Amino acid sequence: MSSMEIAELRSLVAVAAFAGVGRAASALHVTQPTVSAHLRRLEATLGVALVERRGRSIAFTVAGESLVRDAHRIVALHDEALDRILGTPEDDIVVASTDMANASVLQTVSGVLFARHPERRVRFRFHRTDSLRRFVRTHTADVVLGYGDLGPGRTEIGPVPLAWFGAADTPADAGLVVFSAPCTLRDAILAAPGARGREVVRECLDLSSVLAGVRSGAGITALPAFHRAETQLRELALPAPPPLPLTMVASSRIPAETRGALVTALRRAVARV
Repeated sequence: MSSMEIAELRSLVAVAAFAGVGRAASALHVTQPTVSAHLRRLEATLGVALVERRGRSIAFTVAGESLVRDAHRIVALHDEALDRILGTPEDDIVVASTDMANASVLQTVSGVLFARHPERRVRFRFHRTDSLRRFVRTHTADVVLGYGDLGPGRTEIGPVPLAWFGAADTPADAGLVVFSAPCTLRDAILAAPGARGREVVRECLDLSSVLAGVRSGAGITALPAFHRAETQLRELALPAPPPLPLTMVASSRIPAETRGALVTALRRAVARV
């Protein structure tokens, strides 16, 4: 019976998060050929294409997007189980981030941490806001990055503008594709003028499901403006919801100088949106 390895799924998640094989390899502290080999093994195991080349970049196929969605959950459960039993390795830096943080924000975090702590492995985990708050409460992540109030010790990074998106042929009166509750972005969408008169046609557990629903023409949604770079999405001329505040919480395991460098670099990244 065929099976998928955690290392392969971790590479897939990193390629999706960092928008590229090379950047994913840097984040995972492995070589680019290693990540490429992981993707090929997954495709061989499943018998379907997961990614396709588009010039110098890659895009996920429908099967690839579906597997990314499942891989997020599988890898998260795997890591949480190991941490409960064995504890987090003392030298590792755990970064828990919203899956709506785009590649440039994640690259900013990894760049600062790798430059200042090259001897420590950085591990990324991607969760929704309610789970991120749990990381803050339980002190089980060194850097937590998300939207809205993450809890005690948060630092405001800056407002991230939102924009409405649909597929190329989505009708003007289309319904809404949103995250399931509780969700900071969902609340912002439902309260926005552009949502008036529209019913919720699909509720999703994660970003991959939202993107798949919008691309299929099921409805429209609002997302951080970072997502203008997403393939098969069209920005819509609707009044945008208010920006979402990006915030960060850093644990005492992160030196004050590194925390300051993270805040400065992240504020610059957000200001470029």
